[in-house]
Amino acid sequence: MRARAATILGHPAVGGFCRLLIGAIFIYTAVPKLLRPDDFARLVSGYRLLDPGIVNLAGITMPWIELIAGAFLVIGIIPRSSALVIAGLLAVFMVAGALALLRGLEISCGCFFPLMGDHTLGWDLLARDAILLLITLQPLTWPSTFLPCLVGRPSAEGGAPPQL
Repeated sequence: MRARAATILGHPAVGGFCRLLIGAIFIYTAVPKLLRPDDFARLVSGYRLLDPGIVNLAGITMPWIELIAGAFLVIGIIPRSSALVIAGLLAVFMVAGALALLRGLEISCGCFFPLMGDHTLGWDLLARDAILLLITLQPLTWPSTFLPCLVGRPSAEGGAPPQL
């Protein structure tokens, strides 16, 4: 049963679907944040986790990280590393959200800012992030790519290709 599940989960079509889904979500959410970094920095500030001196830095760099990791995951460039970055971002989002909820903060999550209105941070959004994290584990565990020259082909020296 476990071998069958691993065969299904490791199938390139499943990998391609997971990579496209997660990558597209991160690209979709990054673009508006890039266009309005000041507003996004205010949302980041609302979590009250970062020193005010680095809130702007986080508000500017985080969307770029989301965009690049998402694009790389969709294209298939270093898929394992891209999935690892996205998994790390999701883990940070979940920890920051849980801390904000435990402290009783009523803030906008900033997830799909400003595309889908003002979503108040709640446990349901953390559950959604946990589901996205589970989906991200597929390309992290079984990296695949649409670029056949990057994964699965022996190197010029005749050895196995490097793990990306």
